[in-house]
Amino acid sequence: MKHPSTAGSFWQDAAARRRLRRGVCLAILVLLVPAFVVAVFARPSADDFIYARYTHAVVQQSGADWPEILRAALEADGNFYNTWQGLYVSGFLLALQPAIFGGQWYGLTFLFVAAMLFLSSLALAQAVVHRLAPDAKGVPLFCALVLTFAWIEGMPNQVESLYWYNGAINYLPFFALALGVVALLVGLLPGEGLRRGKAGFLRTVLACVFCLLIGGGHHVVILLTLMLLVFALVWFGRKKSFWPVAPLIATLAGLYLNMSSPGTAVRMSGFSSASLPEAVVKSAVLAGLSVIRWLDLPLVCLLLLLTPALWRLVQSAALPDSAFRYPWIPAAATFVLVWGMIWLPSYTMGGIGPGRLINVVWMTFVLGIVVTWAVFLGWLSRSCRKPVETMLEKLTGSRRRAATLAAALVLCLACIGGHTVKEGLDNRFATSLEAVWELANGTPQAYAAAMDEREAILSDPANTDAVIRPLTEEERPGLLFFTDVSPGPDNWGLTEYYGKNSVYIAQPQ
Repeated sequence: MKHPSTAGSFWQDAAARRRLRRGVCLAILVLLVPAFVVAVFARPSADDFIYARYTHAVVQQSGADWPEILRAALEADGNFYNTWQGLYVSGFLLALQPAIFGGQWYGLTFLFVAAMLFLSSLALAQAVVHRLAPDAKGVPLFCALVLTFAWIEGMPNQVESLYWYNGAINYLPFFALALGVVALLVGLLPGEGLRRGKAGFLRTVLACVFCLLIGGGHHVVILLTLMLLVFALVWFGRKKSFWPVAPLIATLAGLYLNMSSPGTAVRMSGFSSASLPEAVVKSAVLAGLSVIRWLDLPLVCLLLLLTPALWRLVQSAALPDSAFRYPWIPAAATFVLVWGMIWLPSYTMGGIGPGRLINVVWMTFVLGIVVTWAVFLGWLSRSCRKPVETMLEKLTGSRRRAATLAAALVLCLACIGGHTVKEGLDNRFATSLEAVWELANGTPQAYAAAMDEREAILSDPANTDAVIRPLTEEERPGLLFFTDVSPGPDNWGLTEYYGKNSVYIAQPQ
């Protein structure tokens, strides 16, 4: 009698794999709860105030009058476009930070980020699965949730892209739109029934709209989009198809609107740029060091979790053997993307850039490695399919062993923090475990209480010349604290935001 742990008991049992995917998804949602809970204690800081002063004034005068709030956001956007930076979409979004309705709403930032990452991942996964295995129900949801979980847990700088609105919204909406553009292009690939006619035209128009919006975001994400579109143009061109041309033109048009603004000239005048040869060499070294540091255990766990789904997708008859002839190409393309994204701040600012920028580079790297792994699996399936399947069957074994392995991989993602070559950005723990640790020691609660006390002082109409204090070390949680005011006159824009004559920061006691 065959033992239940022998080959085929799990690997060939579609129902068992489906149940395991559901179990993994449920475990991920449970493990994300601490990351959501700690967001309740997040509060605005730094640039959050200066960008949202117009919209905050409307809320103070008229409450949640959305037509007026949106008008004020457009006014703020135009002001920054002309005086500081040409991010014509980013400036509008930054004016809508949740704390204009009260500091307790600021935690919605994390919800926005998680939703953007998940929905963009889901759109991309759905496009790929629909193209390769339309009957693979539930696989897009699983892949999107696992990838989003890996991004949230391993973010090298958690506060700047998960909990600080200004840092997150300057980059992540545009990164999500870039994934949306790729998803739309997947549906336009030669061989797909929707590549011609009305549906193809509508996809192209939507991709152009996304690209124009990306043009109003951060320059690093614009560069990422341009590089992706160039890769797509090469790929499509092999089949005498040129759908990516229009999105590429739209991205360049958006970049022109961004770079030609009066505000961009003001902003760039404050940068000390490196020479082009120096930036090329320096960014190549930084990219190489970053890739080495990012090839860590959580990444291996992510790839293993996705392997059953990817293995099924690469068996698709829609993929010719020639698609896997050179499995090193996706790895090379991923390095080029990382190199290009690091080159831009190296050239314009002389360094690798802030943590929120590094986060986007890292997320791009992770997605690129997932694609590289999928192509490698496709190459294996064409060259030595039977031995690989035998190995995978032995690895998973029984349903219980497969569930135990999946649980271990998910827990690893939820515990081990991210790394970067930039000093001071390494995390002891992944986001969820860090959230549990900080909630247990009370620093998020102390931070929220201190910031609420500060807001009460600043919101008091009788106090026209407000005096506030800096935060203590016990009031600075690693996940939520980005920076604080310095003793002396206000340099955060608090005076304008709260309508004061002056705001002064007292010396710490």
